[in-house]
Amino acid sequence: MMCLYNRNNFPVHYWSVAFVSAALFFLVAVTGCGKETASAENEKAAPGKTVTTFKAKSESIKQINVQSGNIPSQGSYSVKDDAGRTVVLKEKPKRIVSITYGTDEILKVLAGPERIAAYSRHAGDPEISFLSEADVKRVGKKVEYNSEAIYALHPDLVVVSTSTGADVLQTLESMGMTVYVAMSPKTYPEMKQKVRNLGLAAGEPEKTEALLKRMDTRMGALEKRLQALPDEKRKTAVAFTMTGPMGRKGELFDSMLNLAHVINGAATVHPLGVKGQISKEQVVQVNPDIFLLPTWNYDKHSDPEKFARELKEDPAFQNVKAVKNNQLVYISDRYRFVASHHMVDAVENIAYAVYPELFPEGKPKDQE
Repeated sequence: MMCLYNRNNFPVHYWSVAFVSAALFFLVAVTGCGKETASAENEKAAPGKTVTTFKAKSESIKQINVQSGNIPSQGSYSVKDDAGRTVVLKEKPKRIVSITYGTDEILKVLAGPERIAAYSRHAGDPEISFLSEADVKRVGKKVEYNSEAIYALHPDLVVVSTSTGADVLQTLESMGMTVYVAMSPKTYPEMKQKVRNLGLAAGEPEKTEALLKRMDTRMGALEKRLQALPDEKRKTAVAFTMTGPMGRKGELFDSMLNLAHVINGAATVHPLGVKGQISKEQVVQVNPDIFLLPTWNYDKHSDPEKFARELKEDPAFQNVKAVKNNQLVYISDRYRFVASHHMVDAVENIAYAVYPELFPEGKPKDQE
């Protein structure tokens, strides 16, 4: 019997190209997301420069030292976002609109739902978001990339990502909205930096450092647990999306597999295909110990059991160890495509899926 750990799952034949970009568009990182954020009067500044603006009575704003987190208790301050742009805030933001699921999760913890005007469209979807339906109901609003809808919420801060198109960013700013760009991390240190920078923008340095400390404590405890596993006992995994194997070297999922002491089969062979994937023949060449299957039913027409059955019955895979030993395991897409401090939950759950014997207490529970 196959090892199945998740529900609400999602497959059609994974070699189909019909839904090539639907499950992966979250991880696309785009650099150069526009010009410097304007002041309250939309004054522009050169990239990389500190913006100095003045309030009505010529009171100059306070520039935050990112390392010290010296946030003023009241009045204007500025921060650098993850695109290197200086973002000026008149005061600690009280009506934040988040249009990415990762920043939803960070802001829920650091700013609190009472300061959030709207979450992203994916908030509350258990296969991609760590927010519950109750979390979403408490805020009461979800929003898509619609500038008019965002403007109607009267936000004092709009949080987008580096994958947001420059035209969207420019439109939001041209309408007088203050926009913060958050990164798409590829490593654990980058994820911590994303959390730290956004926490400072939200005006919560103490909460931010406490969250970062919790992340490090949990990662340290997991590493200690995994050190009981000899290097020669590490297993090789190949993870699948509906369009083929995923996990190219240097991406976040590759980093998470390494932190879970799992060898990323997709990163061990070359060349990659045009979509950054390895071929069916290369999967056979890797001969992984385990297949990690997707779960997100994004198109409402996917069948995880059918997807697993197609893999298991594929003649090409009959001698692959993962199939021979019935090691086909579902990993929720909220872990695969994590974009927040919940990266720790993702690494824990990947490690549990591959090495359940190291977790006598059972499956790790997601934490704040």
